Amino acid sequence: MQNESESQNGVRKKRRAVSAAESIRTFAAAVGTTAVLMLTVCGVFDLYLTQEDGPENVRAASVFGGTASPAQSQTVQLGGDVFGIKLFSDGVIVAALSDIYADDAVCCPAKDAGIEAGDYVLAANGAPVETNAALAEVLSSGEAVALTLRRGDTTYDTTLTPVMAGGVYKAGMWIRDSAAGIGTVTFYSADGSAFAALGHGICDSDTKDVLAIRSGEPAEIAICGIEPGRAGEPGRLRGYFTGSDSLGTLSQNTELGIYGTLKTQHSGRTVEVLDREAVHTGPVQIAATIDEDGVQLFDAEIERVSTDAHQETKTLVVRVTDPALLAETGGIVQGMSGCPILQDGKLAGAVTHVFVDDPTRGYGIFAETMLEQAA
Repeated sequence: MQNESESQNGVRKKRRAVSAAESIRTFAAAVGTTAVLMLTVCGVFDLYLTQEDGPENVRAASVFGGTASPAQSQTVQLGGDVFGIKLFSDGVIVAALSDIYADDAVCCPAKDAGIEAGDYVLAANGAPVETNAALAEVLSSGEAVALTLRRGDTTYDTTLTPVMAGGVYKAGMWIRDSAAGIGTVTFYSADGSAFAALGHGICDSDTKDVLAIRSGEPAEIAICGIEPGRAGEPGRLRGYFTGSDSLGTLSQNTELGIYGTLKTQHSGRTVEVLDREAVHTGPVQIAATIDEDGVQLFDAEIERVSTDAHQETKTLVVRVTDPALLAETGGIVQGMSGCPILQDGKLAGAVTHVFVDDPTRGYGIFAETMLEQAA
């Protein structure tokens, strides 16, 4: 009679390895060194966490050559590779406001200047601002500073006067200019020169808005462990950077995923993208990387299919059924956002969310929707 370890090893041997030559690898949750207020390890932007049908609790020019006509099959290279992202915002983002205790009075210079959390500081005294350090240097003088900011699609000007508190001048706002995190490539372009990942946008951990980016790049990492998910405590992949070289360029951060180009063309398995109308409930496989063995296929099931245009990142409900994946991760964990979903041998979608109360289940997006966004 097999013991538990032998049984799990037997299941592991049945998993199908997927070829993934010289592709994007794994990366750890981290923060830009100039970030003032957290993306800590708890602020990972790789995966959305939700209650099913309830409010979300976020813990998380075309390079694809256009869109094929309905009569043509659309083919891409299969993803499943876990990778890291270094991201720099388009301006310095105001993450939050805070009161300053100065001269026995409480004030917030940023609030008094009409600034709100989620605004982007674009210029100070007429000079462009791209980093926290640059803005902090201007504000450290204590003099009134003319700022240009963006709020949504609107640009406005204001004047902010820092106050002295604790021996330094303070503005009463938390700012950051960079972020980093972990996610999974959903697919590569047919020629391997570009990629699409995550299935949702990278959001600021405080404002929850999709970050407007100035630049970004995929980074190579190595997985060093897994924190399994459990009810009420979603897990995550853990890893670390393995080098400082960029693997390419991040060109788009959208609500439906992130997109970019690679310095070296990827070469992997070619799959056809399944029309959203053809996606149905039933058995599927999830392509994921959870250890040094690379991309592997794990059994799962689509429990529900929706065509709600207002919930494009939640059109699928997926449940993990593979005993090996459940034993290793407990189901869907942070870092698996973007994992390809294969049905009938075709790319049907990507994992986007995990249910907080049941990490074996989560939401997904149609692959066709991601491909249309790339076109």
